[in-house]
Amino acid sequence: MATPRDLHKLACLEPLGLQLLVARRVLPGAAPSAPRVPVVWRSEAAAPALADAPVATDAVSTTDRAAVSPSLAPSAPAKRAPTAVPAPTPSPVAATAVTFSVVAIVAGGCLWLQPVKGPELPAEQLQLIRAMAFAHTMRRGGEREAAPLATRFDWPLHTNRQLDLGEEAAAAALTGFVLRQLRDKGCHCLVLLGAHAGQYLLQPELDTVPAVRLPDSAEMIAEPALKRDAWLALAALEL
Repeated sequence: MATPRDLHKLACLEPLGLQLLVARRVLPGAAPSAPRVPVVWRSEAAAPALADAPVATDAVSTTDRAAVSPSLAPSAPAKRAPTAVPAPTPSPVAATAVTFSVVAIVAGGCLWLQPVKGPELPAEQLQLIRAMAFAHTMRRGGEREAAPLATRFDWPLHTNRQLDLGEEAAAAALTGFVLRQLRDKGCHCLVLLGAHAGQYLLQPELDTVPAVRLPDSAEMIAEPALKRDAWLALAALEL
């Protein structure tokens, strides 16, 4: 009964207090059994040796344990390489919004464009434009007109940042506004007051409209000598 199966059976029954019997003679029809082999348990055989030997398990350093049994040695946590975080993709830069205001004045058969920074055009500037328009009308033999009509154009027209508020949109809107004023008010020329009056106008759309540029009305009030140059430029306007 020295087969591994028999040894396993004996190991299971002996702790339960059960005795394993072995036939002393060959039973009829049974296969011959091998002589019984005394089983020596590892715990019983190793106990005296362990008792006599000094206990040195605790004295073994981590380095020694790693040398004896590398698989049981505590392994240091692996250092992970820092994960490279991709840089955020810059979003496309939206067109920079522009802000300006223009007053369109219908006087003397012309459309006068005057940039304005405050809530309204100062009265003295409006009075100067009206006087220049009257003089221009009298020179052409026209009649005295009523009070000039002033229409304010403010850009942007809205505060919706999802829509285009850049220079191209401003130019398209202002040019359309000027063309409507010229058509609806029956103006035959365009007078730009100041260096920035026509900054956002689309020139190809206004090629057929006679135009002249004069100093800003505020500059002419501050420097009266500029009125002479303005009058000469206005007189030379081909109508």
